[in-house]
Amino acid sequence: MRAEDVAAVVVAVVVPVLTAAVGVFAVAWQDRQASRSQTGRRLRAFEDATRQVDFAVLWWEARQRLPGSPEELGNASRVAQHWLDQASALVVSAGPGNVDPPRRLSLARLLLLYRFRYTAARFIRAGFFAMLALMAVAGVGVPSVASSVGSGADLGWSLTWLLLFALITLLLRFRAVSADTLRRP
Repeated sequence: MRAEDVAAVVVAVVVPVLTAAVGVFAVAWQDRQASRSQTGRRLRAFEDATRQVDFAVLWWEARQRLPGSPEELGNASRVAQHWLDQASALVVSAGPGNVDPPRRLSLARLLLLYRFRYTAARFIRAGFFAMLALMAVAGVGVPSVASSVGSGADLGWSLTWLLLFALITLLLRFRAVSADTLRRP
């Protein structure tokens, strides 16, 4: 084997491994971003509620110092209670804290071997599996093309197809996950 052939075989082995590594990294990144966005929403809700409670307390104290009838004080009490109820509802609407443990990165999650809710996501997952199979066939074919004599152009095309299949496989994987999660209530 020539040096070009060895390089082609190495590339044929590295492309699927690199594709898997990029997939693992992307899934871990998606999990981190989802966790951070949920935490950020909850933190903002708590900050807004705290400001609203602080304002209600200050307003109530100021209202008590002003002269007025017991009826006006009762109305002010209802207004302050309403503001406190709104602040409480804001915190409740932000959802629970870190109640759910973080999802583990598993082979089943990486290869989409779990139940999907929506038909469109299932069809996209089928396309993902088809492209995964094409990528495997193209990867297996590269060493045989590299070992044949005078196959420089064929080797280039084999590697091009392998890279194209890897890219489409990754895109279909991410699209299947987003099609299933975007529609969830």
